[in-house]
Amino acid sequence: MTKKDQKIIADAEREGIPIFVFIAKDKLSINALKSYLNDCNLVECSDDHCAEVIERIAEFQMWQDSNPEKVKIPD
Repeated sequence: MTKKDQKIIADAEREGIPIFVFIAKDKLSINALKSYLNDCNLVECSDDHCAEVIERIAEFQMWQDSNPEKVKIPD
């Protein structure tokens, strides 16, 4: 988790804003992130934001490739 992620979570908790978290062991997480990236492109999010999402997708993919026995359908 990046410092930016930590700040977003802390700010949201302080302000009572709901949070939804994806974890790399969730088999559906990469598809969800790719769908989010598609929506980001449709509404023309900043290039920096899209780059961060692409980077996170790559991190999730690398983790899943390295830990296939830990990747599962959410319970």
